[in-house]
Amino acid sequence: MSGEVVFVALYSAVLLVVAGVLEFYGSQPTSAWASQVFAGYRRAVPDAPEPAEPTEWPHSEVGRFHRVLSAFVSVIAVLLAVATLLFHHRLLESLVLLAAGGPHALIAYRLLRRLRRAPRQAP
Repeated sequence: MSGEVVFVALYSAVLLVVAGVLEFYGSQPTSAWASQVFAGYRRAVPDAPEPAEPTEWPHSEVGRFHRVLSAFVSVIAVLLAVATLLFHHRLLESLVLLAAGGPHALIAYRLLRRLRRAPRQAP
């Protein structure tokens, strides 16, 4: 097996982790009022300012931003696997590249499908 195929397969695995971390960060609350760090401040200050609504910018777009980054990482991994597949045609190399690019293709499809939908409105 070619060293290039091994490199692309390992790099695709790293990109899979990166896409997962980006998706995880996109699902985290962005309000400072949801943070445990400010819990003591909220208890100590009787007239603390009101927290920002989740629909206000930039809080409303953080998840979408991370989803776009995650989709971009997955699309790059798919393109890298396909480009390498054009030059390496042996059966084992093809299977390794398909196994490396397959999860990214599925993730990219799901993320891009979610991005096309209208953003959810907070209650």
